Amino acid sequence: MTNIDRRKFTAALLGSAVALHGSRAAADEIMLKVADSFPPNHNIATFGTKWWMERVRELSGNQVKFEYYGAEQLGKLRDLLALAQRGVADIVYAPPNFNEGQMPLSSVHSLPNLFDTSYAGSVAFLETVMNTPILKNDFLRNRVRPLWGVMTLPYNVFTRDKPIQTVADLAGLKLKTAGGYQNDAVRLLGAVPVDIPSPETYQALQLGTVDGAIFPTSSAKSYRVHEVAKYYTSGFNLTSFYAPYAISLRSWERLSPSIQQAFESANREVTVRMSKNLDQTERELLDEYRKAGVQFIRLSEDERKKVDQRLAPVFDAWRKNMRDKGLDGDAVLTYFRGALARVKA
Repeated sequence: MTNIDRRKFTAALLGSAVALHGSRAAADEIMLKVADSFPPNHNIATFGTKWWMERVRELSGNQVKFEYYGAEQLGKLRDLLALAQRGVADIVYAPPNFNEGQMPLSSVHSLPNLFDTSYAGSVAFLETVMNTPILKNDFLRNRVRPLWGVMTLPYNVFTRDKPIQTVADLAGLKLKTAGGYQNDAVRLLGAVPVDIPSPETYQALQLGTVDGAIFPTSSAKSYRVHEVAKYYTSGFNLTSFYAPYAISLRSWERLSPSIQQAFESANREVTVRMSKNLDQTERELLDEYRKAGVQFIRLSEDERKKVDQRLAPVFDAWRKNMRDKGLDGDAVLTYFRGALARVKA
């Protein structure tokens, strides 16, 4: 072999080595599509989801990357779970409230007066999802695996003219609700539920069509409730909303154990980060509402006990509903309450 031939042969070997290294690097890179319904400036999207994607990338040693499709770019909110099932997206936002037919046990989170903060609800519910029949029935059966989620703060009572200091003060009041178990709870407390779209709440309060509204403080700002309601009473905790993400089983099972561990670590971290952010935002909103003239009332412990007594039938109805579906709701509710006690301890 001549010197020229040797140089050509060496160059060919080096070229092959570079090409092989490049193909291995490409093979090692994992690209996942994430789809949700949040607008670009939504708190969960900016403070939670995008931070979480970056954290997974870091913990995976830059192996995992994401294509993010927010604001229903890949599909409507009610269709997102199906997108994961069909392989259109790898990771989707899948709130149980919009998938009740497929995720019935998860509705335990919406039962009244279980927790006061997003942190307690979020951390305890993630533990509950991973350690009760919710995992198998609501997620794995739907060919997805839970990742992380955040709980809104509980929904409480805004009123236009009447301060609510006791359960008895609700008697006969017309309150805007979001339907479902919330309607049952409002009736049991002596008020009249009025199921109207949230964007109509401002006008309904202004005109006196309703006397008040059941809202979390964060949503109240979006719909300007604090501009027409003079009073806000906490301590009823009539329901909450859970906002989780899930990954298709097909995509999850393709990940190596070390990459799966990176996800698990990021899931725990973002659950704490996002829920504490919502709790801090709550405190800031309350200050803002006070400055706008809203008066704040918190139910006494005696009144909260009365709320628990009045709302006991909601729990009975939920348990029966689960039994009718052949599901062990008792085990789920018991575990969730235990998890909440551990978070508070």
